[in-house]
Amino acid sequence: MSTAAGGLLKPRVSTKMHPKVTGPDVIAFFQQLSTLFRAGTPLLEALQIASMQTESVKLQTVIKTVASRVASGAALNEALEEHPKYFKQEWVEVVRSGEECGEMGDVFQSLTAQMDAAAQLKAQLTSAMMYPLVIMIVAVLAVTVMLIEVVPTFAQMFDSFGKELPGITQAVLELSDFLGANFAALLGGVIAVILSIRHYIRTPGGKRVFHKLLVCLPLVGDCVVQACMQKFANNMALLLRAGLPLHNAIHSLQGIFNSNVIYQAALTNINRRVGSGGKVADALEESGLFTPFVSKMVRIGEESGTLIEVLDQVDLFYKRKVASVVGRVTGVLETLSILGMGVAVAVILCAIYLPLFSMASGV
Repeated sequence: MSTAAGGLLKPRVSTKMHPKVTGPDVIAFFQQLSTLFRAGTPLLEALQIASMQTESVKLQTVIKTVASRVASGAALNEALEEHPKYFKQEWVEVVRSGEECGEMGDVFQSLTAQMDAAAQLKAQLTSAMMYPLVIMIVAVLAVTVMLIEVVPTFAQMFDSFGKELPGITQAVLELSDFLGANFAALLGGVIAVILSIRHYIRTPGGKRVFHKLLVCLPLVGDCVVQACMQKFANNMALLLRAGLPLHNAIHSLQGIFNSNVIYQAALTNINRRVGSGGKVADALEESGLFTPFVSKMVRIGEESGTLIEVLDQVDLFYKRKVASVVGRVTGVLETLSILGMGVAVAVILCAIYLPLFSMASGV
């Protein structure tokens, strides 16, 4: 029986293309490279096959550009590095290590697993943070609407009383008048401040200050530090397993941590210390940015010759630790948001009802 040529009976052998590049598209690309390399496919041919298999129109163009650069003699990591919008520096560094040690298939397999785990963790963190964020936005909007729309209607009534208003009522009315008269200017000011801060933290000095502030803040700093510990252990184990010498692996970590200049600078010093014959554990302790647990575990790994296995255990420990810290942070934010909204609404209601009670008692 011949296969039908159309309708519901048409074989689903073609892919459904989409214009943008998503996270799963990039993960699928590296998965395909891993499979092709492990099957013995040459690099250029693997890139050409991967470009035909991707479901992203944009990524297909990018992969073809990468293939063209490789065909002209460039290394794969150099070709990928020219597209930082789609390929993170940490991925490029891992690819570089794979090219240096000649184990591209195994490296891409490990990289794909790492990317998939990171994507799942990011999805969990985003989901956990969404609820308190929505509560905070709703709380601010609710209080703002009450002050601008509801409170002024009672102000006219209070004027007709001809009596002195309680202090809390007077303060709320003044705040309501101020917001009503200057709302557009305040909104514009908030937007201007946000844009100014955003511009500042993109400068080298601003980025350094911002990252230093992040690791020092209560709760948020805990989350950032734990995430950096997990990132360090995960990538260090991956690079060492790929066959890179310890000194080269730490050098690659400097590129991997380019999103946090504080840890990047610390790794530069650690790399210099290790390059001069020092131990990694000693350099980690001296930096003051790595937890005692990481330093001690690395020391155990160095002394026993099981550094990769130890780093795998540290990676697993901090994955769970990050999830726990994020849960605690979101719980605190949720509580503070609900408490803040409740206090604000209670103050507004007291400001409105106190004059009414006063009038009723006077009657």
